[in-house]
Amino acid sequence: MKYVYKIILVLFGFITVISCEDNPELNSNFNYLTFGDTPDITVNQNSTYEQAVLFYSSQNSGSERIINLTIDADNTSADENTYSFPNSVSIPANSNIGEFIITITDVNIGDSGESLTIAFNNTEDGIFTGDNLNLNIFRFCPLDINNFIGDYTITEAGYGDYDTTITLDPTIDNRIWVTNFWDWTTDLAYYDFNPEDGTIVMPSQPIVMGDGQTYNCVGSGTYNACNGTFHMEYQGDVAGTIHDFTPK
Repeated sequence: MKYVYKIILVLFGFITVISCEDNPELNSNFNYLTFGDTPDITVNQNSTYEQAVLFYSSQNSGSERIINLTIDADNTSADENTYSFPNSVSIPANSNIGEFIITITDVNIGDSGESLTIAFNNTEDGIFTGDNLNLNIFRFCPLDINNFIGDYTITEAGYGDYDTTITLDPTIDNRIWVTNFWDWTTDLAYYDFNPEDGTIVMPSQPIVMGDGQTYNCVGSGTYNACNGTFHMEYQGDVAGTIHDFTPK
């Protein structure tokens, strides 16, 4: 029985050591820096956004400590004019928590977003660091239906490109009218944009085509409020047709 008890004590001690190694920030004898959890950043179109970032040390000190930061260029796609943050930050005396601000500006942020990676840049011996701070940056563009008005090119899958002119409905919010639908009509087609979820519907509507026949046309799609493009897929009598609208 005593032998079994000793084995349990040894195993408990081993597990405790492993636990400290796996979580060095919890061990005050281990000089360790780590970034806190930070959410991805979304900045509004033509705006600036500030995000607070916390970072931690495994040790307290009686004096202020200066910590250097740097950009990890190999893992950053964001334009250098998109972001700014201080080169050095501090941990106050008698604390193990520091904070700094990342400023994000809507400059050259692509439709799929950009990446930003920040690293500690300390040369002092004996300081260990955790993972770099990896952030995704996105741009949010609220719907302005006026950005979808004017001359466009329709690219029809399996057919080719042709011109259209888009006008604004004078009475119904977020509705547009499109000329030359299917490259085969003088009738106008209308589309309704949803400002809440980025979707478009072409409500079921009769359109007289070039053969003199009336076609039932209906469709749905999505729009990009940042660049004024939209994508449509159709059902009804024009089922299988796919359109991509690009401003000229």
